[in-house]
Parts: sequence; structure tokens; C-alpha cells
Amino acid sequence: MIKFQILLVQHQLYKSGLSLNQINQSIAVSILIASLIAYLSYKVKFLTLSGSIATFILASLIFGLGGISWSVPILTFFILSSLLSKFRKRKNLGVENFFEKSGVRDHMQVLANGGLGGVLVILNAVYPDHLFYLLYLASLSGACADTWATEIGTWKKTPTYNILNGRKVEQGTSGGVSAVGTAGALLGGLAITISGIAWTDISYLQYAGLILFAGAAGSFIDSILGATIQNQNRCPKCEKITERTVHCGTRTDHFRGLRLINNDAVNFLSGLAGVILILFLNSFIKL
Repeated sequence: MIKFQILLVQHQLYKSGLSLNQINQSIAVSILIASLIAYLSYKVKFLTLSGSIATFILASLIFGLGGISWSVPILTFFILSSLLSKFRKRKNLGVENFFEKSGVRDHMQVLANGGLGGVLVILNAVYPDHLFYLLYLASLSGACADTWATEIGTWKKTPTYNILNGRKVEQGTSGGVSAVGTAGALLGGLAITISGIAWTDISYLQYAGLILFAGAAGSFIDSILGATIQNQNRCPKCEKITERTVHCGTRTDHFRGLRLINNDAVNFLSGLAGVILILFLNSFIKL
């Protein structure tokens, strides 16, 4: 995998007209930066060991093939989202009982949020097109809006309602929405919009509308999936509905949803929703 990445980066840099020495230097810098980010993220407990390895591979690809324009948005998402998760846990630790995983991201969480971006940066390297960059930002906007809706929405106790029927649900329940969480989703989409605005080839107004809309769509799809097909379990001891397979020290029972559709799958689909939205709009308005 690493050898394939290096060959791919070498090919892309060669096409850009760099000398062999410059190519080797660029690859070395990309690997060094990716290693540093993965190591520091592991040390400060943003990532598990598997998460740091996945981050190293993903970051090497994005830094090497995409350069600064592709690197800044994903760093914005990763760093700010990790900090928000840390702060939220200090403010409202109890809501963790509803979530499948803690704020320390593993490899599946890294791939769920950034894997699509890795595919897009490869496609752009092979078939250069500014549309791929917009799709990349759309995927990150959807993922960031979804993540921030959860982190900011559960920062403190706030009324939460099922997105489908409007009934009040416990905070942290999949498919639950709140005014604060909705504001968090908009801020997440805005963060990604700002992070990539310096490298857009379309008007700022059109660009901002597209990426913000993609973020809102991703967060909305996440809530819909959470309320319908995402796997939910019931604790046999306290009878709470949770994403966890173990709760109150005992194994939970399947309650509803599809067993294979866990939170990682829903996060991936929320990012994919942003991509599909941009592709749909591009079929009517050439971006």
C-alpha cells in the first residue's frame, strides 16, 4: 500500500514537471508531515493506534497528491472536530453512553470521514478536474456538519427531538435533532467552506452556497438514517436505547435498524450525500 502511494505521488509530481530531486523531496516532506500528524494525534489521544496508521496513509496521499489546497480542509475538519470532542466530553460525559465509540477515533472512523476524500484526490491526480475538488469539499462539509451537530448539540443538556415525528427523545439518541445541534451543523459546513475558499475556480457566492448546502444535506441525511436504518441496541439492565454492544457491563440486545449500518456507515453516507448533491447540481449547472 505504501509503495503504491509513493509510485502514485511520483507519477503525479512527474507530470507537473518537477525534477527527480524535487519529486523525492516532495515525497519525503509529505511522509514527514503525515507521520508527525499521526504520531501527535496518537499521543494526545485524538486517535487510537489503528486510527493513527489510517491517518498516516490517508494524509500521505492527500498531502502528496493534493498539496496545500487539499490538505488545509481535511486538517481543519480533523483538528477542530477532535478538539470539540475533547471539550464536549468534559462538559457532558454522560451522553457517551449512547455512542458506539468514544471521541478517540479508530481506523474505521478515519476512513468513514476521510476515505472518500482519499479516493477523490487519486481520481483528480489521474484525471485533473476542479469538480473533484468541489466533491472533496462537499464530502468533508457533510462529514464536518454531521460531526459538529453531535459534538456541539450534546455540549450541554438541551431539548432533543426525533427528526421524523418530532417526539422528544433523550439527548444522544440517533436521529435526534436540536436547535443547538442544527447550529453546530451549519458551523461545521461553514468551517470547511472557509478552509477551501482560497482555491475555488467559481464565484465565491456560488461556491459558498454549494459547500454549505452539501454540509446541511449531509447532516440531514445522517439524522434520517439514524432514525430509520442505523443499528440500535437495548440494554437489558437499564433498558436504554444505545449504539453500544455492551452497556451496564452486559451485552445489549438488537432493538431496531440494520445490524451492518453502524455509526461509521452512517458517517460515510452523510459525506457521500454531499458528493451526490454536487454531482446532481453539476448535471444542470456546469460547475
